[in-house]
Amino acid sequence: MPQTISGPRVIELPGYTCLAFNEDSKGEPVVLIHGLISSVYFWHPPHLSVFGDRPVYAIALPGHYPSASLSGSERIDAERLTDALFEQIHALIGNRRCVLVGHSTGGQAALFAATRRPGQILGVVAMGSALTGQEDNGVYAAFQWLATRMGRTGRSLVATVLKLNALAEPIHRLFMRDVVASPRIFFAHADFPAYLQAYFPAMQRICRRSMGIYFRDLVALDLTPHLASLRCPTLVLCGNQDPYVSIQRTHQLADAIPGSEKVFIDGSGHMPMFENWPEYSKAMASFMQRIEDACQTKPQDLADRGYPPISAALSS
Repeated sequence: MPQTISGPRVIELPGYTCLAFNEDSKGEPVVLIHGLISSVYFWHPPHLSVFGDRPVYAIALPGHYPSASLSGSERIDAERLTDALFEQIHALIGNRRCVLVGHSTGGQAALFAATRRPGQILGVVAMGSALTGQEDNGVYAAFQWLATRMGRTGRSLVATVLKLNALAEPIHRLFMRDVVASPRIFFAHADFPAYLQAYFPAMQRICRRSMGIYFRDLVALDLTPHLASLRCPTLVLCGNQDPYVSIQRTHQLADAIPGSEKVFIDGSGHMPMFENWPEYSKAMASFMQRIEDACQTKPQDLADRGYPPISAALSS
């Protein structure tokens, strides 16, 4: 796996911490959006080779350390997520067109963002994402039940479990068994020790109150009314053994997006880049080539296909 990725450079914005890789590259930027209970350190640099000669930026969902925590009165909805994304994107690359790549909840945020400013988004990858924020399986479903059915008491219980998860690496490994298809293969991956050292310290310092707000509010998140208007190239990618997002829910998401591409990664759970790198990298590289081909299309051809000019999209 190529490892010629420069960076990261840490970029501090008001309320957010971002990472920049390959900043001197000339291609169209790629913007990465992590999922729930994660951070900008979710993205392991060796895996960024799938984006080729492009600058890559890892941005944050609101409330995730090392970015600022949520206040107790805040709520999380589609508008809050997309406002956070475009605030960071504008600060990092201005009005340049970019590709959004989101994992789990980050994929949902990316899809919302693409419907809001279609002229700025060249394409979207939604990885391990679903049409709604309703959790069906795994420990996240239990967290959501506690946060929504038991109110403040339930969210305190969620915080307690997350604190336990962050106590030590061996305990965290027990929690990771709920995330991947084959824990034995995942933990034996040559890159896993370095990856754990990269992301785990941020996970230990995550604001558990903020995560309780997410589990309370995401149950109401629904992409369904928005996706019919999505026109940019879209890849819906999921492990075929994802414990959080079933094959059926992946089909539902892809079917709701006109012209989307759908790929299931064999033998993978919620972390396909580690669980089956050959299939994951092939799917991502193929999609990025599709974006590259689209970038060579004349503006008038894009307009004929229904893509608004970027100036019109950014003023809306």
